[in-house]
Amino acid sequence: MPSMRASATAGLLLAGVWAAHAEPGDSATPPAGACAQPSGAVSVGTAQWNGWGRDLENSRYQPEPALRAADVPKLKFKWAYGVAEGSESGPPTIVDGRVFVANSAGRVVALDARSGCFYWSFDAGHGIHAALVVGELEPAARVPGIAKSAGGGKLKGKIRGKRRAKDKTNAHIEVRKPPAAVFVADDGGSVYALDAASGRLLWRTQADADSEARITGSPALYKTRLYVPVRAHAASLIALDIVTGSVVWRSVLSSSGTELDSGPTLDARHETAFLATGSSDSGAPPPSANAIVAVDLDGGKLRWVKQLPAAGALGNASSPPLLRTLPGDTQVLVVAQNDGVLYGLDPRAAGAVLWQSKPEANATEAVLWGAAADHRSVFVGYAAPDPGGGGLAALAIATGRPRWLAPSPVPVCAEALPHCSHAQSQAVTVMPGIAFSGSQDGHLRAYSTIDGKIVWDFDTARTLATTDGQAAHGGPLDRGGPAVVGGMVYVSSGNALLAFVADGK
Repeated sequence: MPSMRASATAGLLLAGVWAAHAEPGDSATPPAGACAQPSGAVSVGTAQWNGWGRDLENSRYQPEPALRAADVPKLKFKWAYGVAEGSESGPPTIVDGRVFVANSAGRVVALDARSGCFYWSFDAGHGIHAALVVGELEPAARVPGIAKSAGGGKLKGKIRGKRRAKDKTNAHIEVRKPPAAVFVADDGGSVYALDAASGRLLWRTQADADSEARITGSPALYKTRLYVPVRAHAASLIALDIVTGSVVWRSVLSSSGTELDSGPTLDARHETAFLATGSSDSGAPPPSANAIVAVDLDGGKLRWVKQLPAAGALGNASSPPLLRTLPGDTQVLVVAQNDGVLYGLDPRAAGAVLWQSKPEANATEAVLWGAAADHRSVFVGYAAPDPGGGGLAALAIATGRPRWLAPSPVPVCAEALPHCSHAQSQAVTVMPGIAFSGSQDGHLRAYSTIDGKIVWDFDTARTLATTDGQAAHGGPLDRGGPAVVGGMVYVSSGNALLAFVADGK
């Protein structure tokens, strides 16, 4: 069993708990940047960014950003948190005013979303590249309050009797937040459930007995199960009970060393998970390599496999597919391959190809970590040989027809930034009117979804002042893209998490 080091006592480092339980004369001090108040219970709402793609469909679309497109050009750097132990921090998850983020050294931290102050941390046995997911472990409890009159006084006599029924109807209902967990998957094939309020370990499950098992694709949570992609000699998708961590079922996708970097995309209405597989190390690639696999959520049965054309390793799909429903109840499963080719598949017809598109003819190693889609368009970053370098493209979801193509500006790179390029391989994020795309030159840019015009640009490749006092430096933007929640934008760069807010907000 890999070692699990918990900062401070008994597997948690929680500044508020430290403050609440410190004894007089205790020489211990809270960690740098600790929050003044303890972390409260965490509940999952709608205007959050939970997991890799924000929603089950992995759309990477934030419909409730609390940020207007007109305010995006006013975005200013607000704070940064430095994760000194790791060279790379992962995609942020933001739920109920908390930011949960992990890094390549296996550290998980919980921060306050507005200020960046620190609540707790947990160290896993291996590095973490998958996104974290937050889920409630039981239904919320409703606690009836005491009804009061309009004037705040007690109701007496006949008046009280007449109003009793109305008071019962309008009684204040207090909702107690249920216990919630942060689900973590590491590069050693382990899955952890941590108490979201304290960081305390609830359970740990080894996803596969294979010593080379890894989890790089991000898990997805639906109802009482966590669906986890496992990269091993026999690539599989497993369903875990979120309360106990026990394996409910295991679905073997391929037994010939097929790569699996994609997390599952879920169709809740049809109880189906979709995953994108990569190349196989066998001489004759099996039908499940370079394919989209559909799995039944209830029992793990394979529903269908659709193999796509592959041009060597560049034919892999590293990112999860995204699912969109168009007018007329038509569904399209959008798959982006590393060679820059995108497919629109029909998930109700065993993955039949609806369209195929390559917005940039010279694109190479494009769409490594994912596209994003609103209700009309798919937005995809790409890489291309110099002098083109890379850029962002928008395509119609229904047809795959390109709407616009915005090449990257010529990179102006910091001296400390190695292998500088303007390839835009980071996962794209979209909100109404704006698409965010990170570049290998360290720049995070905001594009108008109408015409691809750049309306905001921030160079993250710099030394950053952090809330925890750690030395931190931004770098190339890759893998997990930005998250937009509560009027703020969060992105991981180098060994830091950066937060932005519109000027004056």
